[in-house]
Amino acid sequence: MRSKRNIEQEEVSEGAPEWLTTYSDMVTLLLTFFVMLFSMATIDKQKFEQVANSLRAAFMSNNNEGMFDYKEGTEVYSITQSINSGEILEDGDEAFIKGESSVDGNDLGTKGGQAEKLEEFIEQIEKLAEEMELGDYVKVIDEETYLTLRIDSVILFDLGKADIKDSGKETLRKIGNLLKELDKGASVQGHTDNLPINTMLFPTNWELSTKRATNVVLFLIEESGVDPTKLTATGNGEFRPIAPNDTEENRQKNRRIDIVIEK
Repeated sequence: MRSKRNIEQEEVSEGAPEWLTTYSDMVTLLLTFFVMLFSMATIDKQKFEQVANSLRAAFMSNNNEGMFDYKEGTEVYSITQSINSGEILEDGDEAFIKGESSVDGNDLGTKGGQAEKLEEFIEQIEKLAEEMELGDYVKVIDEETYLTLRIDSVILFDLGKADIKDSGKETLRKIGNLLKELDKGASVQGHTDNLPINTMLFPTNWELSTKRATNVVLFLIEESGVDPTKLTATGNGEFRPIAPNDTEENRQKNRRIDIVIEK
C-alpha cells in the first residue's frame, strides 16, 4: 500500500514544470516587444498625409484661422500638375508661374506708399545720425531688394563684449522707434573682425557675433516695442567682412551690426 507521501509526490509531478511557465512568460513578453517595435516602424499612410497637409498649410498661411484653408492660385501641387499635363494656362496662371503678376491700380498705390515709407525712413535715419553726430558710425545702404542699416559696433559694444553700452542705448532706442513705425521684417546680423577670441562666454567669434545680434533684437523689442515676429538675429563671425582685416581701422569697420530690412 502506497504511503501518503508518495501520493503527494506523484500529484506534484503532474503538469508542466515551474521553469517552463517562467520561460513561456518571457517568450510572450519578447513577442509582444517585437510586435510593438514592428508597429512603430510601420508608417500609416493616411496619418502621414495628414501631417504633411498640416505642415503645408502652416507654411502657406500666416494666421491660425486659415491654417487649413488653401488659397486659390497658391497651391504649388496644382500648378506643377498643370505644367506636367501640358494644359494651356490662362494669362494670370502663366504670369504666376513666371514670377510675374497682373498689378492693378490698388497694388501700384500700395507699392508707391511703401516706397515713400522707405524713403522717409532713410531720411529720418540720416537726420538722426546727423543730430547725434554719428554720421561715421550709422549708415543706410540702399540695395535693390533690401535696405541695410549699418551700425558700427564701437557705439554699441566694448571690445570682446556683447552687453550694449549705456552710451549707445539712446541711439538704438531711437532707431528702434523708426523701425517700429516702418513695420517691416528685418534681420539683425552680428559681425566681428578676424582677431581670435577664446573666453568663458565666447569661445569663438561665432558666439560673440550671435550674442550681440540677440541682445540688439531683445533691446529693440523691450525698449522700442518692435514686433518680435518682424525680427531675426544671426551671427556671422568674421566671415563676411566689408574691408580687409589688415589694419585696426579696417577691423573696426568689420565689427558691426547690420539691420537688413526687406523692401
